[in-house]
Amino acid sequence: MNRHVKKAGSIVVSRLPLRLRRELLYFRYFRRPIAKHPVTFLDKIQWRVLHDRRQIIAIGGDKLAMKAHATSASSAKVPETIWQGEGIADILDVDWGCEWVLKPREGSGYLAFGSGPLRSSNVSVESVSQWKQMDQYKVQGEWAYGQSEPGYFLERRIPTPNGDSPNDLRFFVFDGTVRLVQTDTPRFDGVRRRFYTPEWEPLEVTQGLAQLAPPAPRPDRLEEMLRIATEIGAGYDFIRVDLYDVPDGIYFGEIPPYPTGGMGRYSDDEFDKWLGSFWTLPLSSKV
Repeated sequence: MNRHVKKAGSIVVSRLPLRLRRELLYFRYFRRPIAKHPVTFLDKIQWRVLHDRRQIIAIGGDKLAMKAHATSASSAKVPETIWQGEGIADILDVDWGCEWVLKPREGSGYLAFGSGPLRSSNVSVESVSQWKQMDQYKVQGEWAYGQSEPGYFLERRIPTPNGDSPNDLRFFVFDGTVRLVQTDTPRFDGVRRRFYTPEWEPLEVTQGLAQLAPPAPRPDRLEEMLRIATEIGAGYDFIRVDLYDVPDGIYFGEIPPYPTGGMGRYSDDEFDKWLGSFWTLPLSSKV
């Protein structure tokens, strides 16, 4: 019953004007209207959602396009795409001979891991049909995620010792300069998150429901990752560049144009303003 109620609610919300959708969502988290003249980082994400329709932003809504961008712009390793198509029905029993990750081409936050055939890893047409990757566009109004061709793709899983999750570092790049680094550590009781300066100074700021992670040692290849993030983020007034640090090298992850959808409130409002100070929004006539 709850699933049907949520689906009906999503349909109703998707039919509202974009501005009203975003205002309602924003008020839920911040208890105030969206700022007309954004100053904070999170408010500038709202501005991008409402106004920015440049092709460079659309790249961040198409996982195959962003992989192509990373390949052409940087020296990062990019996970190999071993299959792509509109649906998975015809490949359920194909043995890919490797560990893989199945992802939708559009949207963010949905994937499946496995090895060999999809069916043997409990991936089915029905299970994939439950993914709600397009809600970010249809319900939340995040334009970039609606610009991709629909479909799915398989990529070879990034090699790590003992099959552990790779070290995931997220670089906030403003006008070609990294200003902030984020690390997330998944745990059974929730995500632990820590922000660092590019010099790897830990910051005592939390975001949303994520717990504050203890400071981690400075990565041995931090300078290389900073360089790669700068290469990939060049040309953007702001973009987050996600990289994986594994023994085999530095792998590209993605470039989400709307981190947390602009709804991940920070524990320190001054931090939000400080981060926003690095972001010079483009003129309305340019977007």
